[in-house]
Amino acid sequence: MFENWLTWVIMAVLLFIVEMGSPSAFFFVCLGVGALLASVTTLFHVFWLNWAVFFGGSILAIVISRPLINRLSKGSPRRANVDALIDQTAVVIEEIKPTKFGRVKFEGEEWLAESHEEIPKDSHVKITGVKGVRLTVKSISAEPSRNKTQN
Repeated sequence: MFENWLTWVIMAVLLFIVEMGSPSAFFFVCLGVGALLASVTTLFHVFWLNWAVFFGGSILAIVISRPLINRLSKGSPRRANVDALIDQTAVVIEEIKPTKFGRVKFEGEEWLAESHEEIPKDSHVKITGVKGVRLTVKSISAEPSRNKTQN
């Protein structure tokens, strides 16, 4: 059955169609490429050669395409949820002491804040971490704020 070149081509087309409906990253396309290569080897009329080229070509296509697919599918990493708060700037609305929590306002939301230093009210702080519902902050010098802050 698999000694006819047309059988291999039909199998390749079917694999390409399956790829369109699957969530995989070009796996069935690689098998289809192996089937197309196997269709060429039917000219030699050696049964085992068709299968060897099919498996070898498919594996080679997978090995070659994986790094390319991984590079193309990776977007720029983006922090999500509370991790997006880190390195942002907030305004102190209640004094922060090393022994006492204070409050900061970031993008219209109030947060409990802690720091290893005393930070007076109305100071700008940089968010360095998140511990549950508390922000860990540190004061920033008189340099202009680079991040958007809302009071």
